[in-house]
Amino acid sequence: MDPRPVLRTGAVTVLLAAAAACAAPDPGPENVPKVTGAAGTRPVITIPDRPAPAAARLKVLRAGTGPAVKKGQVAVTDVEMRSWEGKKELLSSWGLAQPTTVSPVGERSWAEALVGRRGGSRVLMIAPAARAAGPRSAAAARIAPDDHMVLVFDLIGGYDRDQRVPVPHGSGGMPGAGGAREAKAVVDFPAGGMPKVVSWGAGPPVKLHVRTLSEGRGPVLQDRDVAVLQYAGWSWGEDRPFRSTYGDSGPSGMVLARPALLPGMYEALKGIRVGSRLQLAVPARYRPDFHRTPGGLEQPPGVPVLYVVDVLDRQDR
Repeated sequence: MDPRPVLRTGAVTVLLAAAAACAAPDPGPENVPKVTGAAGTRPVITIPDRPAPAAARLKVLRAGTGPAVKKGQVAVTDVEMRSWEGKKELLSSWGLAQPTTVSPVGERSWAEALVGRRGGSRVLMIAPAARAAGPRSAAAARIAPDDHMVLVFDLIGGYDRDQRVPVPHGSGGMPGAGGAREAKAVVDFPAGGMPKVVSWGAGPPVKLHVRTLSEGRGPVLQDRDVAVLQYAGWSWGEDRPFRSTYGDSGPSGMVLARPALLPGMYEALKGIRVGSRLQLAVPARYRPDFHRTPGGLEQPPGVPVLYVVDVLDRQDR
């Protein structure tokens, strides 16, 4: 994991300290922001015109029914963050069309808000800014340390940092005669290691090519779904990927909409079942107007790119 800014969204892990360890379990009916909005929609936060509670508070607004986030996992979640004083918008993964991957670290982290909660849960946290976002947070830098933050998490799920789709032995892009015969790039997926390109095949693509390495049996991805993915991407012919979530930041949540995805991924993912593994060969300048997604996802400009993608999960959004 690189040491660049602490607050990053989507495919990049968010490391934000929070006052969860000392949070009261339920702030009660008074002096609490009102949070409205149906499941799968951006929450609307109404902060009362009164001083914030002195101590950190935590309230489960909706209990989900998905698998619970386990200690040591990363959590993929949407998050809406406001300041109590001044009611400033500090962060919205909804506005960025990019859920956030959270790696809860230490006792004073977001762990109490997320670990043990089930996917589909909505959780409200209120905490002093110095504790809710840490001294290096971009969000905390926009408000005074003695101000307070209001955070609403819409939890998608918890995942192991190196979680992958189950692939039958001998399939899924392993080196072999099939890859050489088809003159396509071949990627190896060593257990516990980062995927590695072992052959670039006949040369860079001239059109988008999507190859299903292993077909899943889960729900089908549709427009506006949140897809939870592990992925790696290489500039064509390079040994090291320019981005890999496998064992690094952990799975990323991506909204199935063309502007929110890297070039070629919308076309590849729509209609694919959860549990599938894909390989994408994307020609240079496939989307010539692409610079970056609203959530900050980028790829090297003007060069062909190879991606491998494991589709781990989905949720309505």
